[in-house]
Amino acid sequence: MRSPLRRLATGALRVRAVNQAARSIAAARGRSLVLVYHRVAPDGSRSSSLVPSIPETLFARQVQTLGELGGIVPLAELLSSRHRTGRSRFALTFDDDYRAHAESVLPLLSGLGIHATFFLSGRSLHGLGPYWFEVLEWLLEKRGLQEVAGRLAISGRSPIELAVACEHDPRRQRQLEEAAEQPPMHLRPDQLQTLAATMTVGFHTLRHPALPVLSDEAVARAVTKGRGELAAVIRRPLSLFAYPHGKADRRVAAQVRGAGYTAAWTGTPDAIRPGDDLFLLGRWEPGPVTVDDLVVKAAARLHRSRTPPMGRA
Repeated sequence: MRSPLRRLATGALRVRAVNQAARSIAAARGRSLVLVYHRVAPDGSRSSSLVPSIPETLFARQVQTLGELGGIVPLAELLSSRHRTGRSRFALTFDDDYRAHAESVLPLLSGLGIHATFFLSGRSLHGLGPYWFEVLEWLLEKRGLQEVAGRLAISGRSPIELAVACEHDPRRQRQLEEAAEQPPMHLRPDQLQTLAATMTVGFHTLRHPALPVLSDEAVARAVTKGRGELAAVIRRPLSLFAYPHGKADRRVAAQVRGAGYTAAWTGTPDAIRPGDDLFLLGRWEPGPVTVDDLVVKAAARLHRSRTPPMGRA
């Protein structure tokens, strides 16, 4: 074990690093950072989770910390050219159709007076079962890695390797969805309406494919199929878009632009800066990190160099 003096010194260094990061965020004037969350739940992540999950209490602490470091504003405000010299701004976004968005996240955000954007699919409106990655998680938990890898004919050595292989293979995604044994736990129509009454709703595709692996025709279908039905239920237009799995390139971005959206977000953890392509904007997923780590990592992302665009023009 480390001596008390060594532990104290390490703690002092940690406090210094966090304070420096907070000052760095304050100095990043005019820059903005979009955060993305998936599941917020009382008990956090399961051992087989492929999609990040965060306990409610930790999520609340993260949000409160962000509010102390800068302003938490609606996502659309980050696209405005008016804010160039004020303090850093943050926007909160949530992906997929998890019921926890309405049951856990919405009450918490409402209590704090914070606006967020939810990128949804509207799967319950079409009678669809779980997303393919939810089925994969369930199978891994119930059947184990070896059996699931054999069933999918993938020589994956970890759950993540299996997920990556399926992410690039629409055929396996359909195979997983058709093999679903668990009932879906997605947002019901009334919950979709409740979210949209006070928060912004954007579109995330109906079936959550990785768009860059699809043909032009398939991309065009994916970014529009289900959009109208979801907009009709929430009685709001869907003008913002988030790429499934955070994956996009210039070809896909052009399709999203042509479909009439006003902006779209990838999974690249870049800050938003003047001159950014509005259809290749970045988002960062902090996951279940401590508040100290959140401050340090947010500062790094606000100051990091812009990531070059992916793919072909």
